[in-house]
Amino acid sequence: MYPKQILLLLICFLPVLNAQAQIYGDGLVINEFMASADSVSGIADPAGQFDDWIELYNNGNITLNLENFTLSDKLDNPGKWVFPSGISLAAGGYLIIWADEDQAQEGYHSNFKLGAAGEALILSNPFGEVLDSLAFGQQETNIAFARRPNGTGNFLKQNQTWGFNNDLVNSTGQRPVFKENGFLLSPNPATSEVALHWQLAETPEVRTLEILDYSGQVIQRQNWGGQSLISLAGLSAGAYLVRITTDEGMFGARLIKQ
Repeated sequence: MYPKQILLLLICFLPVLNAQAQIYGDGLVINEFMASADSVSGIADPAGQFDDWIELYNNGNITLNLENFTLSDKLDNPGKWVFPSGISLAAGGYLIIWADEDQAQEGYHSNFKLGAAGEALILSNPFGEVLDSLAFGQQETNIAFARRPNGTGNFLKQNQTWGFNNDLVNSTGQRPVFKENGFLLSPNPATSEVALHWQLAETPEVRTLEILDYSGQVIQRQNWGGQSLISLAGLSAGAYLVRITTDEGMFGARLIKQ
């Protein structure tokens, strides 16, 4: 075979070889978790319980179908919990898995809890290839272990940024603390709209208002002008988290749409 023909064959097959070498789901990482939580954490699951949770982040540039991916707290049993059908994660998106053994509840719940005294986490694709793993030591209640920089860095202790960029800072360079009871929603449960009532001495400067489901997916996001009524148009019945980001921090409240 002539050298030119060999070169042509190599050029033709290189993309195929590269595609085979790329791991399916590459870029999906364990981004943040909390192994010990109570009501002070401000984040309850759809049942109103303050349980352990794990946040995944998609560093890639395509939406990933996560069916049959696995997550485990045992390095010798990486397939312990299998992701159900119908679960996907967009590029640059976050996904919350509640680590509470309550698989019958709304949302995504694993069949294991996290050990606050320290253990391991391992994330694999359907072919058993490990995408991400870590071992961690003693954890503090209501303090998260998160990657900084977001999605790529080492794990550091910080205030939780559930379903949000771990690098978030305010105008003074401080990391905002997620606070519960900063505002009330009424009526709650609601059908078409809710009124927002601040419970602070001074109303903070609002940046954004988001409505998230309890898998951490942002359903609605708006630059909020401070209006007191929030429309629930387009929301299906269920439990949501209303999160308001201000220069003073992040405030959240649970919302039930009927």
